[in-house]
Amino acid sequence: MILSFETICAAVKGDKDAIEEVLKYYDPYIVTMCTFQSREEDGFEYTYVDHDAIQLLQKRLAEQIPKWKEICK
Repeated sequence: MILSFETICAAVKGDKDAIEEVLKYYDPYIVTMCTFQSREEDGFEYTYVDHDAIQLLQKRLAEQIPKWKEICK
């Protein structure tokens, strides 16, 4: 998936569909950043995803999009 310049500018202007597309574009990266591995006392390694952290990062990204105004001049 490629995030087009037009989509970015629409998101900066507040277009909800464009914002959603930006969030979807960054979703794999966000999920990777919120995936953790833990080794328990029994020796097994567990992988888990922190869904609260995902929601927090998505919220913060959505809040930052309007600040990308310089890109769309």
